[in-house]
Amino acid sequence: SHASIAAHTMSAAPQAMPNARPLDDVSNIIDLDALHKELEQARSNVEMWMARRELSMKEQVAVHKTNMAVAEEEYVSLVEREKDLATAAEELARRQEYQQAELDALQEEAAQAKELGEDLPQQLQVLREQVTTEKDEVEREQTKVKGDEMVKAQMLQAHLSAVDLYRDRLGLRFEIGDAEELRFFYRHVDPADHEREFMVAVRVVDTGGYELMDCDPDMGDAAQRLLAECNRTDNLSGFVRGVRKLFRASVAEEEVAAAAAALREKAKVSAPSYAPADEPEPEPEPELVAPRTPFNTKPDDMVPL
Repeated sequence: SHASIAAHTMSAAPQAMPNARPLDDVSNIIDLDALHKELEQARSNVEMWMARRELSMKEQVAVHKTNMAVAEEEYVSLVEREKDLATAAEELARRQEYQQAELDALQEEAAQAKELGEDLPQQLQVLREQVTTEKDEVEREQTKVKGDEMVKAQMLQAHLSAVDLYRDRLGLRFEIGDAEELRFFYRHVDPADHEREFMVAVRVVDTGGYELMDCDPDMGDAAQRLLAECNRTDNLSGFVRGVRKLFRASVAEEEVAAAAAALREKAKVSAPSYAPADEPEPEPEPELVAPRTPFNTKPDDMVPL
């Protein structure tokens, strides 16, 4: 406080100059009003600097959150890709094993047929070959049907797993609206409110592709550009991920705007007042020039923050 600084100055003066004459009025050496104004100005400068630093840190945090969301989506995509590749590799290995077993059986059957055919009449040999051919065709058809059913079951399971993953990890769910539009609802987008839902709706058009029906909050032309790219590449999954990125960026902008508004309000509240108090004018006294110290440095000599 100013009183403690003045007391410290008065107590330190005799130690610095033991032979000096005691001073009756310390205000002749230090202009306390000027010192008070300088301290207030310095405090205001420090608070403004801290507010700018806080805003900069929040902006960096928002950018970091956006980057983390992108990295999370890429990680989920890589995990799904890895699962798909592992499933395809397992299916290929099973098919190769089955084909090898079928080839071995056919070779063995051909050897047996050759041995029997040498002792059988020509008609019996032709009949056996016909039966073998028909049997092979039936087995191939059965194998094809089983393989198609297995692939469909695996694809269905993969889609169900992906839907569960998007719903549980990313808060994504789907609905069919009254106008046959497909609605995508997103959660876990706003770090301050994970249950807050964002929505985008599209509908299949007769000429092919999709058209945008609704978007809450409105993303303007950005959503339309994403949908145009989706229609060009036929990649609805990419459109869904792109809209989520738009929502995340919108939330980040809201956080920055809120931080800036809070900073402006704080600056208004913390603005110092220098209204002079009504005091009697002091009698003119001889002007004493005080030594240059950190306490009587003028604002023009201060280093800007």
